[in-house]
Amino acid sequence: MILEANNLTKSFGLRKAVNNLSLQIPNGSVYGFLGPNGSGKSTTIRMMTALISPDIGEVFINGNSIQKLGNKALSDVGALIERADFHKHLSAKTNLKMLARMEGTQFSHIQRVLDRTGLGDRGNDKVKTYSQGMKQRLGIAQALMGNPKLLILDEPTNGLDPEGMKEIRDLVGELCSEGITIFISSHLLDEVQKICSHIAMISLGELITEGKIEDLLRDSEMLMTEVHVDQTDKSVKLLSKYEWVHRFDIEEGILRVSISADKTSELVQVLVQNDILVSAVIPKTSLEDLYLSKVGIKSKV
Repeated sequence: MILEANNLTKSFGLRKAVNNLSLQIPNGSVYGFLGPNGSGKSTTIRMMTALISPDIGEVFINGNSIQKLGNKALSDVGALIERADFHKHLSAKTNLKMLARMEGTQFSHIQRVLDRTGLGDRGNDKVKTYSQGMKQRLGIAQALMGNPKLLILDEPTNGLDPEGMKEIRDLVGELCSEGITIFISSHLLDEVQKICSHIAMISLGELITEGKIEDLLRDSEMLMTEVHVDQTDKSVKLLSKYEWVHRFDIEEGILRVSISADKTSELVQVLVQNDILVSAVIPKTSLEDLYLSKVGIKSKV
């Protein structure tokens, strides 16, 4: 594990933002950190990067305690916390030079990280001429200045258009293939499912579930199933009577039903017994379905 967070707890006044939270981030993974607004994601990241101290608990980077060693334990970590912020009237290179002076990083790294993030030919341009996607890539370039082994990104695609999101997604994939472990906080579930190998879901400051995405989807208690039927309206009216049908909708003429995994046969039986032709039943559980089943209800409490 490149990062381990053990029993983190943090309160602000009477409000407990994070409660006994433990995470394990495997080396070489793209790890998605999910939760609704106010769930404690940003507080957790700030404890991981020594911006604030936990009331209880400890964070280890490659076995080194942040709480005991401070910035020495963070030597292999690069981070982009919230939206990238630069002096807009200065060029990207000048901004990175200022950062390098503050952190003691060599200027020779600047062109390398600009090239790595697709900004190599725009380094002399003022940041105010950059799109929001380019600013986010410049923020990642800044985080790469120290040759990190772990990159922590807080909502890196927030506010970007589809093209900008794809640019960040592609860049994350490339960096991971080069051996950098990437921790991403996000609320964009579709993006997380496309790029992450592992996830953790938190709500109200507590861990709900953690693991490989493929394992969590496979073992999900709640199964989102596509059912191809010849009478969708009749099917919806019929299924609305059953408590074990948790959620359903019609998408492009196909019935999508949320049921527990052991109810698939009963679902088909109910439809067929009511003279509805069932031509296909296809499990289609997505990360969004898993999230809603695990976090959706608790987050509304």
